[in-house]
Formats: sequence, C-alpha cells, structure tokens
Amino acid sequence: MGSVERRAGRGSLLLALLLVLAAPAAGTGEQPRAARPAHWAQPLERPGLPNLHRVSPALYRGAQPEVEGFRALVEMGIMTVVNLRQLHSDSDEMKQAGVSDKLEYVHIRFNTFHPEDEDVVAFLKVMADPSRHPVFLHCKHGADRTGMMTAIYRIVFQGWSKQQALEEMTRGGFGFHKVWQNLLRYLRRADINSLRKQAGIDTAKTTPDTRPPR
Repeated sequence: MGSVERRAGRGSLLLALLLVLAAPAAGTGEQPRAARPAHWAQPLERPGLPNLHRVSPALYRGAQPEVEGFRALVEMGIMTVVNLRQLHSDSDEMKQAGVSDKLEYVHIRFNTFHPEDEDVVAFLKVMADPSRHPVFLHCKHGADRTGMMTAIYRIVFQGWSKQQALEEMTRGGFGFHKVWQNLLRYLRRADINSLRKQAGIDTAKTTPDTRPPR
C-alpha cells in the first residue's frame, strides 16, 4: 500500500503542476497584446493622478486628480490645468493642496451628451499658447471627454488624420466607454479648418517627432 500511496501522491503533484503551467494559456482566450505604439500617449505613474499619460511635451492627460495629485502636477512642471467636468470644480482640491497660486486653472464645462464647437475652441486656444504649457487635461475618468479633446489636439497641432486619432482614443487603454458614440460622431464630422479659424490658428502646427507613421 505504501508504494501505491507514494505513486498516487506523485500523480497528484504532477497533475497540480500541469494545471499551474496550463493556467496562463487558458486565461481568457485573448491574443497577446502588441507593443504599444510609441506615438500614442505613454502611461505614467504619479501619486494622486489616475490614468495619467503623456501625450506630448505640451500636453498630459488623466482622470480627476486627488489633492496630492495637484501637488504632483506642480512637481512635474505643469503650468495649466484644464477641467472638462460639467459640474465639478477643482478649486477646493487645489486650495487643499496649496497650489492655487502655482497653476493656471481653466474650467470648460463640457457636456458629454452634446459636444459643442465653443468648448473645443476654448481648449484649442489654451493649446495654441506656448506660455501656458505644459497643460494637464482631465475629466472624471480621463477617457471620453478627455479622449475626444486629445484627438482634436492630435489632428489640429500634430497633423494626425481623424482615423489615427480615433484609434488612439478608443484603443489606447484609457478606458473609453463605447456608450459615447456621439463623441466619435462629433470627431468624424468636425470641420477642422473652421475650428482652427475660430481658435485663431491659421495653419496646423505640427511636431514631426510625434506624428504617427504614414
């Protein structure tokens, strides 16, 4: 009986080992992700700054900062904070963080259900002024409103096509919610030349090192 028990024990250990080795392969059935394109916004880790990404030297994006996040923005050298939330102001958090006098604050009350040209133009005017850079752009989740405005920035200032900007917006790992198809429709239908003119930008200012490969 002893030898039988030992063999049974070895068999159980072997089975357990095989299950452990097979677990990653079973997973969810998803294919391994390809390496993140270098021209897409790159993720960063900073305290109190969820969903933080560097879009370009002039623009960073993320979700609603916590109090310590506003201090981190100052440490990063951010000059301007653009808040796209319709109802929530950053004023209290900035006061608690003691940075109200260190950051310019721009509140664009973006209605996710009804994106308006005037809100886009207000953001473009901020990005057209190098003295206000670098800019930190956020909404609540840093995914949908922030994603659409970032896509506009890519098109207007960096010469991306609408399709290239849409791909980064929806597949870049920012947490885009598919329910907001109206944001994608706005972007597809947007008159980019008209937006440039309204923002006082005569021609697109491109930075070749951040343009996607053609």
